[in-house]
Amino acid sequence: MCAMASYTLPLAERRTAPAASLPAGPSPELPEGILLRNALWFCRLRWLVLGLFAGFGLLGLAPGLLARAGLRPPGAWPFIAAAVLLAANVLALAHARGAARHLAAASTNLWAQIINDLVVLTYVVHHVGSLETAVGFAYLFHIVLSCIFFPRRWSFLVTMLACGLYLGCVALEEAGSLAQAGIYANAALREQMDLLPGVRLAHVGWAPFTWIVVWYLAAHLSAEVQSRDRELAETNRRLLAAQEERRQHMLRTTHELKAPFSAIHANVQLLTKGHCGELPAEAHAVLGRISTRCRRLANEIQEMLQLANLASATEEPPPKPVLDLSQIMRWCLAQVAPRAEERQVTFDADLQPAPVPVVEDHAKMLFGNLVSNAVTYSHPGGHVAVAVTPEPDGGACATVADQGIGIAPAKLPRIFEPYYRADEAVRHNRESTGLGLAIVRQVADTDGLRVGVESEPGVGTRFTVQFPGSDPNPVAEGKEDRHGLSPARG
Repeated sequence: MCAMASYTLPLAERRTAPAASLPAGPSPELPEGILLRNALWFCRLRWLVLGLFAGFGLLGLAPGLLARAGLRPPGAWPFIAAAVLLAANVLALAHARGAARHLAAASTNLWAQIINDLVVLTYVVHHVGSLETAVGFAYLFHIVLSCIFFPRRWSFLVTMLACGLYLGCVALEEAGSLAQAGIYANAALREQMDLLPGVRLAHVGWAPFTWIVVWYLAAHLSAEVQSRDRELAETNRRLLAAQEERRQHMLRTTHELKAPFSAIHANVQLLTKGHCGELPAEAHAVLGRISTRCRRLANEIQEMLQLANLASATEEPPPKPVLDLSQIMRWCLAQVAPRAEERQVTFDADLQPAPVPVVEDHAKMLFGNLVSNAVTYSHPGGHVAVAVTPEPDGGACATVADQGIGIAPAKLPRIFEPYYRADEAVRHNRESTGLGLAIVRQVADTDGLRVGVESEPGVGTRFTVQFPGSDPNPVAEGKEDRHGLSPARG
């Protein structure tokens, strides 16, 4: 078995409901869930800025290093700025987690962060040098981000607030209410600007003018992007509606086919058992083929219905009561037993009690298909090993292994595709629908199971299914499904 090739199904992302389209209008407000996610991202970005301030403050403890760069020791202001940002970040994260549980006040969180940052930035601008350095253009970060986060009228308020804080800082410095500061050791640049008031005035006026121009361009581009987003969201909504309509039509048609095929199969059984008189051998042969084809089509219809029902998105996931996985496996073995006896295939079962949260119908579909495939693709007189083992973390591991025809390594990633059948499988069994392993994959995607397969042509195939021990915080997952975030994030 050492030459076996292996493949593991990738864990699927949790299916989510279709995202709501943005409200109509030139500057729509983003949904609270998206605003809250932006607030959490803003907090993570602030840790980097906080670290830069603290690092610069530590460099100030070695004046010789800064002196060689033409800078003077900053003193305590970098540590003060870092401390204020630290406190603000802790409060913002705490508020964001609380808002995630109720999906409210996300815009308040963002506004508080931006106002706090602009005030701290003004404090930094004063100490770095409001006129002789380009640090004032750091306001652009918040202006551009506000254009992305907020409607145009709100981003304009942020721009005006940045202009007011900067001009107020310069005015207080010029009036002597704030002592002039700066990081350059040589004060000649500031002295030259004092001798040339026109240059100083141009410097002060150019920065707000640039911010307003950047705000206009960024707000315009953001509005264009949001307009495209609305168009794409509406197109996606129509596509999903058309897809759902086709799926419902297919389900109705497939469901309506079940009754005729069941009637045909029942009537064939009446004929073959002689209830309508003796039939010649040729008629029995024809009826046998009809019965076989009806059974195959009925199985295919059933699997199509199962696959469609599993693939349909629902607002709330089905409940997962704690059930003994070994009992579910025993039920599946009993269902497949007649087929196994027909092919003279025996089961070697090692089924230990393994209570796990599981959707019973889903587990029966999954194991039913795996065990049925193991019997179908075994050689007559073969053995199928089935095991269920509890895991230390409270989960469980189930395996189904046969000694059948096996699967070529290059074909392993494709066996879970609907209707895919390898040439060897078709030659071995022409009645298979090619949907069994697609159902296995859909159950794994829906319930968050990890499915692996090992196989070698002519030796056999082994499927392994890992069941998690518990469903982590279903309330949080529900919010993440609907809004793309979890209260535990950040």
